[in-house]
Amino acid sequence: MHLAFPRDVTARESGALDVADEVLGPQALACYGELLRVLRSPRWKWRLRVRVDLLRGALALEPAVSEWLARGAPGAHRRLLARRERLERVARARLARLSHQEGASLAEVWGHLERLMSEPLPRPPGDDEPVLFEGAQGLRHFLAWPGAWGFALLVLTHQHLLGRRASVVPVLVLGGALLAVYFLRYTGRFWLTAKRLVWQPRLGEPVQVSLASIAPEGITALAAWGEVRVEGERRVTVRHAGAAGRLAALLELHRRAPFLGRVDGTPRVRDVSVVPAWRVPEGAAPGSRTEPGVAVLRPGYAAFLPAHRAADMFRGLTAPLGAKPEADAAEVDVTVELLVEQLRLLPEADFDAYLRQAVFAQGGELWFADEVRPGEAASAGHVCLVGARGVGMQLRPDSVQAEATHRIVRQWAA
Repeated sequence: MHLAFPRDVTARESGALDVADEVLGPQALACYGELLRVLRSPRWKWRLRVRVDLLRGALALEPAVSEWLARGAPGAHRRLLARRERLERVARARLARLSHQEGASLAEVWGHLERLMSEPLPRPPGDDEPVLFEGAQGLRHFLAWPGAWGFALLVLTHQHLLGRRASVVPVLVLGGALLAVYFLRYTGRFWLTAKRLVWQPRLGEPVQVSLASIAPEGITALAAWGEVRVEGERRVTVRHAGAAGRLAALLELHRRAPFLGRVDGTPRVRDVSVVPAWRVPEGAAPGSRTEPGVAVLRPGYAAFLPAHRAADMFRGLTAPLGAKPEADAAEVDVTVELLVEQLRLLPEADFDAYLRQAVFAQGGELWFADEVRPGEAASAGHVCLVGARGVGMQLRPDSVQAEATHRIVRQWAA
C-alpha cells in the first residue's frame, strides 16, 4: 500500500484546520494501521526494514497528530487515539527487543526505530579485522537447551504410562521437530573483535554491538545454558555458546581501559615467551610438590604467575591501574595464559606495567635478568631457572615456545 505523507504537516494555517479533520485523520489511521500490521508480523524486522518509509511518515505526522488529538473532538479522534495507543505499545515492545534505548515520546520511538532499521546489516569480520574469539553453536549444545530436557521427560513419561503399547513413531516425529526447531532457531555463530561483537543466527538477521556502548552492568552470562546477553546500543544474545563464560570475560575485559580504543587485535609485544611452569621453593627435594603456573620471559626480566589466581588476575585487570579491584565472588572462565595473551595486545610499556601489577597482587615472582641463573632441569626438554631467594622455575616449553625461550635466556647471559 502506498501512503502519501505531507511535506510539512506542522505548518498549517489556522484556516486549514477543517481540512486537517478531513485529511489528517484518515491519513494517520491508514499509516498507523499499516505500521501495526508490519510490527505484529512474525518477520517484523525484515518487513520494517523494507518499509522504513512507514516510520518516516509516522514521524512526520506526529506533531500534527498530537496537536489534532489535543483538540479533543469526538468521533474520529477517539478512533485514532485508540489505534495510536495500541501502536505505541507494540512499537515500544519492538524497540525494547532491539535496544536499551527508550523514547520518552512516541516521536522519539519512531526516531529510534527509523535509525536502527536504516542501518546496514553488519558483516562478519574480514581479513583486516583480527578476531579475538569466535565460536559456533551446533548439535553438541543441544543438551543445554531446555527443550531437550522437556523431550527427555516426555519420552520417560510416555514409556512409563503406556508401557508396551507405546509407539515410538510419535516420539521420533516430535524429536525430529524439536531438533529442527533448535537447529534453525537457536544456533548460529559469533565473532568478537577489539571493537564489536557480531552474532549471526542460522536464520534471521545478523546483529552487532559496539564494545564502547556496553553499559557497566550490561554483560550477563548464563554458563549453564551457554548464553551471553549484552546490553549496549543494541541488545545481543549469543545462545548456546560452548564457552559462554570465556566470551563474557573477554567482553568485560575489552569493553574498558586499558584495552578499549587502544588495541586492534594484533599482538604488539613480540619479544616474549609465555610458557607453562612450576614454582620450586628453595631447597625443595627432588619429586616434591611444586606450584603450577605460567612463566613470562622478557629481555629484562622473568615473571611467574600462579595458575590458580587467574580469576584474581582478571579482576585486577578490569580495575584501573593501581586501583583496588572491585569485589566479585563470581568465578570467570579464563586462564592465566589467556590473560597474558590479551596483555600482549597492549603497547610494551603497558604490558610490563600490568604484568608487574599482577605479579605483586597474586603472589607471583618477578626477577630482573641479572638475578636469574640456570638450574638443574627436571627432565629432558625442560628449562630450569633460579632467581632471587633461591626460588626456581621449571619451564616446559613446547616446540613453538622453545626457540623464543632459549633466545631470551641467551640474551640474559650476553
